[in-house]
Amino acid sequence: MKSFYLIVLTLLFYSCASVPSSTVTLTKDIIHESDNMYQLNVALVNQLFDERRERIDLFIKNTYTPSLLKNYEKLLPDTLNYKRELPNILSSIVPVINHKKDSLQNILNLQEQEVLKQLANNYTNYSKATTSLQNLINSLVKVKTTENDALLAIDKLTGNEVNFKKIESTINNSIDTAGSDLGKLVQIEKVINQK
Repeated sequence: MKSFYLIVLTLLFYSCASVPSSTVTLTKDIIHESDNMYQLNVALVNQLFDERRERIDLFIKNTYTPSLLKNYEKLLPDTLNYKRELPNILSSIVPVINHKKDSLQNILNLQEQEVLKQLANNYTNYSKATTSLQNLINSLVKVKTTENDALLAIDKLTGNEVNFKKIESTINNSIDTAGSDLGKLVQIEKVINQK
């Protein structure tokens, strides 16, 4: 009976998926590379929004401000002394320009924060998944190592090579036969119980 348990235990080890130990290193490298990719994506998002901020500044300077000045100029009477009133004119125009610039920058900042937040959420989910995968691979490698150790121990105990495939096939056939025999017994029991 003891040898039967030993054979069953051996079959359980033998039937486990074979995962090379190099897979552990490979997945660690992939996880490290994903960390680098996340940092690169954050840097690219920051660069993209910095470029958009520069475009807003150029728009304010080259398009919005000249247009606003022309509109103000149309509103001013021809009799106005521009040199004397320039400080007053600027004090009324600059807040409008700054308000427009700030509102555009705020919209851009909110968009950037949303993109970075989504990127961080995706990275967190990916990190959790890869950590789980790494733990699973580590477990599989440990099982494979334990399996190899158990097979070596069995080989030392038996003194000769054991054909595990034949043993596995025989046990599977026995289980299939027992299952169909149990099914027949259940049907017979139902017939007996009905009478």
